[in-house]
Amino acid sequence: MNNALAILTHAIRMLLHEPGTTLRVIAPALLCVLASVIAAAILVPDALIAIQSTPDKFVAPAPSSAMLLLFLSIAGLIGYALMAILWHRYVLVNDADEGGLIKAGFSVLLGYLWRAIILALVQFLIAIPVGIAIAIFGGMGAAMSGGLTVFLVVGVIAGIFFIWVALRLSVVLPAAALGQTMRITESWQVTATISNALWGVALLLALMNLVISLISNAILPDGIGISVIMQTLVFIIEGLVFISILTTLYGHLVEGRSLD
Repeated sequence: MNNALAILTHAIRMLLHEPGTTLRVIAPALLCVLASVIAAAILVPDALIAIQSTPDKFVAPAPSSAMLLLFLSIAGLIGYALMAILWHRYVLVNDADEGGLIKAGFSVLLGYLWRAIILALVQFLIAIPVGIAIAIFGGMGAAMSGGLTVFLVVGVIAGIFFIWVALRLSVVLPAAALGQTMRITESWQVTATISNALWGVALLLALMNLVISLISNAILPDGIGISVIMQTLVFIIEGLVFISILTTLYGHLVEGRSLD
């Protein structure tokens, strides 16, 4: 657990050491993400309401609203990827000024997005048998115990497992941000030496995300627009921590940097 705490602490310390610099580095991407969300809240509130409604209250939005929401969602995802690239490059590129870091090149962005898509597909394939196992064992446990406690425990364990898998596979992303080629199998191999510590990191991340979610749900205001913007800010905070952890892992495991 000490190594897990060292990794998480190092990642958060990098983000908070100079908050102003952190904001300047990710500002172009952050503006892209927030602009897409604000535009969606103003232009297509019916589509946002539809995707957040329960099946019994679902009302299909107009096709034009659905298409515009899809376009804005893609823009937001590209902004999120750019935010990760800028942070990876700011930390890992030696002696580079912030202006140069922003000019990472369109090929770097495409490479990053492509690897993110491959990672998502791999994790989806892994999720299929895990999801089936959760349904079987969680359902059996719930039936035997007469409650949902076992099902919830199995779900939490599965969530930690998915975070652990993501940490093991996603070192390819900071490599892509630097214009380097790393296969998913190489990411798995390079993280093998600290695989046990990454279980601790996954547990700490799951707890941190749970606390953030509970707090945000308690203070979320009414109104679909403000609510979506607040949820996006929470997602950005959680994402930045994960991105910084990947940056830490790449720097430590690939470049031999200290965690101090």
